[in-house]
Amino acid sequence: MTKRQQRWFGTGAVALALAFVAYHFTRHGGWQHFNWNQFSRLLLHANPWWLAVAVVASYASYAVRAYRWKFFLDPIRKASLWNLFVAQILGFSSIYLVGRIGEIVRPAYIARKEKVSYTSQAAIWLLERVYDGLAVCILFGLALDLEPIRPKSFHAVVTLRRMHEGAFIVLAVMVAVIAALAIFRVYSEKLIGTGSRVLRFLPEGARRLLGRLSRSFADGLDVIEDWRDLSASVGCTVLLWLINVSIFWLVFHSLGGSVARLTWWAAALALFFAALGLLLQLPGIGGGYELGIILALRQVFHVPAESATGAGVMAWLVVLVPCLTLGIILLAYEGLSFKRLGKMAEEETVASSQLSVASPESSRQRDSVR
Repeated sequence: MTKRQQRWFGTGAVALALAFVAYHFTRHGGWQHFNWNQFSRLLLHANPWWLAVAVVASYASYAVRAYRWKFFLDPIRKASLWNLFVAQILGFSSIYLVGRIGEIVRPAYIARKEKVSYTSQAAIWLLERVYDGLAVCILFGLALDLEPIRPKSFHAVVTLRRMHEGAFIVLAVMVAVIAALAIFRVYSEKLIGTGSRVLRFLPEGARRLLGRLSRSFADGLDVIEDWRDLSASVGCTVLLWLINVSIFWLVFHSLGGSVARLTWWAAALALFFAALGLLLQLPGIGGGYELGIILALRQVFHVPAESATGAGVMAWLVVLVPCLTLGIILLAYEGLSFKRLGKMAEEETVASSQLSVASPESSRQRDSVR
């Protein structure tokens, strides 16, 4: 099966899964008499000032991500904050357009611009994902304790219980990943040596490649050198997710009505559902993100179907449109296209692998400028 066929197969599977979830979800009460006119008026009469602030906050979130990545990258190279900001915009634009495969754009773009290895930036990307996963779980736990939730049906009780279970599972996975990363970083040489012996049935070139990639990945994990770096990265993460929740809260207020009466902590719960919905996304369309928000508003806070749907759609637009707009401008400024950006990401990953095999010492010098 070719890559194109695999991509179409994956897109089709996600579309079917989303269709099944949407069908099952809309079978419950409140959807049989959905008022499309009311839904349209809700979107058309949204308060533009609240939306404008939400858009500014959306851009601010990418700036904070860039600043956090700078702290992660500082032990390897003093990077340009502008390059890191552009990487966030282009990377997330790619994710919105082509799906999760676009995740490779950010580390690849930074590796190309800052002349470091892709594997070291992939390690930083993984660490960033761990930070964000923990932040979302902590926010969710606080929201459940601080936001009064009164389930009105057995189905709502079940939904709430599943939310607790889902948060616990994600938190457990994040803790396990942190432990694994810490063990790998501390005992990297010993683990790499053991892995080389276990994989001695592989050709020597393949074993050298795996060893070099593993060492580069370990170097990329060496991003927290002191308490200043730790406090800065944690502080950036806290600020980032305060902004992300506030974007939802601002969108809710822009729509008025029952959804505008929701608290900031209610927005945090909706954000958690949206984050889970990102696991099922159609490139350029979304789907899971909006469904996650609608599910939270309908099942947990009993918001009318029209308002819940309007909030889900508007939140997705506020996140998607500003990022894509600036992404297109930045691509034009750099003489690139999304297709060329994807090709560049593939070239960077291949070049990193080839450099690892051809010249381990030169690759190490490229990875680390102390």
